[in-house]
Amino acid sequence: MFAAFGPRLVGQLLYDTVVKWRGVRLHLHAESPEDVVLELLERRIPWEQRESVLRYADGKQRSHPTLSFVAGDTPIDLVVLPVRATRSPPLSALTERPERGLDIREVRDLLDSGD
Repeated sequence: MFAAFGPRLVGQLLYDTVVKWRGVRLHLHAESPEDVVLELLERRIPWEQRESVLRYADGKQRSHPTLSFVAGDTPIDLVVLPVRATRSPPLSALTERPERGLDIREVRDLLDSGD
């Protein structure tokens, strides 16, 4: 559903430290957060918006819109990053390294491998 925004699966799901209430976290890359909001509106998905403050390798912290909703019983957080963040992603709070996450193909490969 969010393929146009270069989704990357990030966060605890990748580190096998899943806490159910935390759900799924995706980094999306868009020219404008409104582009993602329009996608949610078109699909009639109700959401709440908040801000996530993320750290970057240059030592700066930046605030990014985070659109949250529930799919079934799974909480979903969409962190909307600028397109340029694909080359310089924010740092992971868990590893302190750039949080590149997994793209769609990598997630499919992981699911297929059973890991």
